[in-house]
Amino acid sequence: MSRQLTTSLQTLYRQDLCRLRHHRIFYLLLMAVILFLFFSLLDYFMVPGLFSEFLQYRLVASIVCLFLFYVNYKDIDLKYTFILPFAAYLFSLFVVDLMVIRLGGVESSYYSGFIIALVIFTAIVPLTVVQTLISGVFNVALYLFSILFYCSIPSGKMCLFINNIFFMSCFVLLVTVQSWYETKSRKESFLLRIEEKERAEYLEKQAALLEKEVAGRSREHRRTENRFHRLFDHIVDAVVLVRETGELLFGNASFFEHLQLVRGTDINVFHLMKAEGKKKLSQLLARIARGENISGYQAKLQTIEGRSFDVEINGNKLERRGRLIGLQLIIRDISVRRRMEQELHRGLLMRKQTENAAIMALARLSEHRDITPNNHLERIREYSRLLAEELALRPEYRNQLGGSSDVSDLAMASVLHDIGKVGVPDDILFKSGPLNKKERDITRQHTLLGGDVIKAMETSAGSPGGFLKYAKNIAYFHHERWDGSGYPFGLVGDEIPLAARIVALADAYEGMTSSQEFTRKLSHQQAVHVVIQGAGQHFDPAIVDAFVTREHEFNVAWTLLKAGRKMLAARHA
Repeated sequence: MSRQLTTSLQTLYRQDLCRLRHHRIFYLLLMAVILFLFFSLLDYFMVPGLFSEFLQYRLVASIVCLFLFYVNYKDIDLKYTFILPFAAYLFSLFVVDLMVIRLGGVESSYYSGFIIALVIFTAIVPLTVVQTLISGVFNVALYLFSILFYCSIPSGKMCLFINNIFFMSCFVLLVTVQSWYETKSRKESFLLRIEEKERAEYLEKQAALLEKEVAGRSREHRRTENRFHRLFDHIVDAVVLVRETGELLFGNASFFEHLQLVRGTDINVFHLMKAEGKKKLSQLLARIARGENISGYQAKLQTIEGRSFDVEINGNKLERRGRLIGLQLIIRDISVRRRMEQELHRGLLMRKQTENAAIMALARLSEHRDITPNNHLERIREYSRLLAEELALRPEYRNQLGGSSDVSDLAMASVLHDIGKVGVPDDILFKSGPLNKKERDITRQHTLLGGDVIKAMETSAGSPGGFLKYAKNIAYFHHERWDGSGYPFGLVGDEIPLAARIVALADAYEGMTSSQEFTRKLSHQQAVHVVIQGAGQHFDPAIVDAFVTREHEFNVAWTLLKAGRKMLAARHA
């Protein structure tokens, strides 16, 4: 990790860990009750003579777990988040130990209950490596104590006893290694959340400073404008009266001060400009002489020392009783304003870049917890951009994607499509085998979790449109299908928001061409064929048509992103 947990962060991390443990205790205790009752069926077939006795043990254990479930529910201050699961674990071990003793000790296959209790306890409850190791050592020690002091080892069964201890010790080692990895991952995830929060606070602080700076500059600008109403020689701007040929008739003090000129000398305003600006100034004076009022004309003047600066010129013709007096030019030095505009532009650009970095950091929370190929988010963003650009060219989608920032907002929002996976339990998300129905249902909840998170962000921001609207619709609906067979709501056709339909195709193409499993990975042409076959079923036919139009660029983007982000950035530049 690039940064370490300081004392204050350690306190926050422990609080976060307590909340997580409190939440997972419910699952631990419910699973314990289910398993205790479920394994009573095994008792019925394996030891029918002890079925009634063992059923009583299991019922007592279930009642204790339900009682601990109630205590955890009432523990709103999170005081017992470690005591409760450990108490359930110890009681479960004693129940299993009692059954092992009743079944003859070493020869009882029920010793596997020690392993099951250890795996479930350490897999569900977030423990430190030391806590996991202590739990495992106690598990093995209890079994040893029971066999050695309450049972006898039959002749010839020593190998079986050693075998049991060996397997239990192996599982202790495995869960300890797993605990080390999960602890490391939790700390990294916690630091990422802290970093994202700090960046958000930094953005808010910078925005406040920028607003304050802009407000200050605006007040200064208004004060400058008010000075125009003062006496001529006290005006801040340079005011001059010239002939159409450029000879100076009169100028105020600001003019001579700005241009570092001396009153009384012959001055021609054409001499104050570089060669390329003289022709434009001549045309400007001709327009003023014809009676046209000029405002906002920008040019560059230079002092006798050669220093140039930006000015804004407003001009009008002065007449008295039909006789031309001269052409009045009000010359305002805008060098400071130009620098302000440049600084403001740089500040806004930096803010946008920081916002994008914060969005990517948030998105990588889900990518960090999921097994995805390198540059997965960048490819999703690029594919979504290509589809949105193509659709924006078509009249029927121009109202939805025709804005200056719609395509870029939609593309950036696409990276948050799987942000809800941070709420999927680790044992399901990282399961190597096929998922059962319950696990699939839990996994599918990531669409609702992600959409709800972004919806809360949208409500907090007070802005119902723009980037967050795209991100919310994408998170909620990117697994919906055109024919209504998708989830979570089974929407059909145009009921699915356009952004979600776009990302659904981009995500499907990414999954086919970048699969980690060699047997499932398709070539570009194979993926194109599958997408075309899915038109009207999985995908919106219009988006499939846009995909076919840009399919070569999809292949190019995949190749460039495989080689590295810099090549794709250079291509766009």
